[in-house]
Amino acid sequence: MDMDSEGTGWELILNAAEGALQMVLTHDEELICAQRWGRSDRATEILAPALADMSRACGLRLRQLRRIACVRGPGSFTGVRLVLTTAAALRRTAPGLQLAGLDYLQALATSAAMDRRLPYGTPIAVLTHARRNLVHFQPYVSYGWSIPAQPVESVRLCSPEDVLARLTGTPGAVCGSGLQRNAGLLTQLAAQPELLCLDQLRLPSIDALRLLARHGDYTHEDITPLYVRPCDAVDNLPQLAQRMGLDAEAAQTELQRQLQRPPVSME
Repeated sequence: MDMDSEGTGWELILNAAEGALQMVLTHDEELICAQRWGRSDRATEILAPALADMSRACGLRLRQLRRIACVRGPGSFTGVRLVLTTAAALRRTAPGLQLAGLDYLQALATSAAMDRRLPYGTPIAVLTHARRNLVHFQPYVSYGWSIPAQPVESVRLCSPEDVLARLTGTPGAVCGSGLQRNAGLLTQLAAQPELLCLDQLRLPSIDALRLLARHGDYTHEDITPLYVRPCDAVDNLPQLAQRMGLDAEAAQTELQRQLQRPPVSME
């Protein structure tokens, strides 16, 4: 299959923000291949070989890729870094390759709108697991099923109790892993007749990822990850340093120095 210079050409979509690794390959917006790997704990060792196998099976050389859309978070630190680093590496080997970052919660909201045919104006609340007793929360509104759901507010960290207070008496739909990981919250929300609980919606649909990629803002720059909660390793650095026989204050000082260093490109 030749790349049409007038079309969008070969496009790759990657998501490993939560629970699974998703890989989607399209050509001129036609779906060519889609894979989902449920071993999120092994995504680091799976992604590169799976991508190589996919490209061989589809007759694609990775240098032919014209666009890559990556889910940039919020979600698993490891999963987000994995796909963004992979896209950054491919950008350095493929002339003209452009990248776009996709928001994970928007992908879930768009999946809900498309899968359930939610009409224009329907509120959609998305909450995903952040850590114990905390969820990423962001409200959206459906724009039908041919335009991505649009955010009403910025994403923020909330307790399940805060989410319950926010959504009690509110019509619309709610989805995301924050429902499954907080059984009490799910029970109380499901009891509200005006609220559609989509607790089985645990991953973005392929169609929703393709729709967001079609509307992505593509550039020749690397994608900035979207992190909302602090990294556990950073929070626990003083304890980790002491266990390794290091000075906790010195470790924190060195971390801040490293974080403030300007990036150096190897191009």
